Amino acid sequence: MFAGTVPLAARAQTPESSPAESATQAAKTGQGNQSKPSSAARETPPAKTPAEVEADALDLAVNSAGRDPQALIQNLKRFLDQYPQSARREVVLRTIYRQAIQANDPHTAETYAEKLLEIHPDDPSLLSSLVDLLDRENDSASLVRATGFATKFLDHTEKLATEEKPSDVTEEHWQETTSLMRAAGYLMRGKVYAKLNQIDNAFADYETSYAAYPTSQVAEKLGDLATMKGDGDQALDYFVTAFAFPEKSMSPAHREELRRKAGSAYVAKNKTENGLGDLILARYDQLSRSLKSRFQETGRPNAGIKDPLQFVLQRLDGSEVRLADFHGKVLVVDFWATWCAPCRMEGKALERVVRALDGQPAAAFLAVNVDDERSGVPNFVKGEQWKIPVAYAQGLDRFLEVTALPTLLIFDRQGQVVFREEGMDPGTFEEQVKGKVEAELARGEASALSN
Repeated sequence: MFAGTVPLAARAQTPESSPAESATQAAKTGQGNQSKPSSAARETPPAKTPAEVEADALDLAVNSAGRDPQALIQNLKRFLDQYPQSARREVVLRTIYRQAIQANDPHTAETYAEKLLEIHPDDPSLLSSLVDLLDRENDSASLVRATGFATKFLDHTEKLATEEKPSDVTEEHWQETTSLMRAAGYLMRGKVYAKLNQIDNAFADYETSYAAYPTSQVAEKLGDLATMKGDGDQALDYFVTAFAFPEKSMSPAHREELRRKAGSAYVAKNKTENGLGDLILARYDQLSRSLKSRFQETGRPNAGIKDPLQFVLQRLDGSEVRLADFHGKVLVVDFWATWCAPCRMEGKALERVVRALDGQPAAAFLAVNVDDERSGVPNFVKGEQWKIPVAYAQGLDRFLEVTALPTLLIFDRQGQVVFREEGMDPGTFEEQVKGKVEAELARGEASALSN
């Protein structure tokens, strides 16, 4: 297995005897003397095969880079230039791609993701990664290319929904998985269309995403887009939906912002806020009925729990993580999956935030995995060398309405969500998260002093 500074090729090599050892051996067998070396001592080592020479070159490329990701990238590029038909080509390409993501080198990551896509044209992780990488380029040409990769992701998702479900997955879980992938795909493309100012295309994609898996965030975006289109009635409808949505993880500040948007849209239509409360209550009742199965799950871990701090998660070794133990601390929870390329980047960035906040006992961090298939998670974490505690979601992702990856939430000392971000901006992520945590820590200390 290829990993950072570990040699790729594990080969059994025949040890070569030194001249002194050969002479000693010859003396023992009576076949040599001091003035004339034995025939064994005069033999030259057998020439290495081309495969062995290539393996040595790859080992050198890896080991000489040390812990420098950019040095490893350059070494591996030179290796591929020298051995373009290498049997290890795909492994090397994937390593360059992953190292580029960790090194915050989006251009190289994009280049090598496309090379990998030539090998695996329908890989959803590569397609979503390319959309994310091109989206951050933020120029029109890159955004147009991003829509193309997003469309390929959607083609794969639509095809997946028509295929027979795996035998080890329940029908309910399969339907939920395909719905979430479909919602994520249309949301992904809709965001790019919005950046291109293709408002009608963006609105259509967001509507399809909402139909596949309704969330408050998508409803709010639909309200924003309807406002841009000049459709006040649609804007009002979606803002009311976003505000009334039975969302468990919405911060008070965001709830207040939605209240402002809904109020402004209602007043623009009716010249008064009279009746807005009745509309919101009616919408809440409607959403609670239509989404009842989502919020009243049974037969799953943590079913029926109403408070996130009452959740009990599971570590990779099977032991329990009780979120109640974090009461009184500022808790940062990062939702991720092994197939999510941006999650790797966010994981590395979050590690740096943890180091920057070292010595703050009231700050806690937890990386929560949402993979359906868990068998590859421990090796992934080991390979990434994450130090942040890792646990399986056990339904926490559904409870908190996590529909895009990565998603990061910050809980205050009372267990209330005070910050939520989907995706990451490498240029601002570390300072933003560090600042939010420090602000919550300071608020807690001020509260303690006042009491």
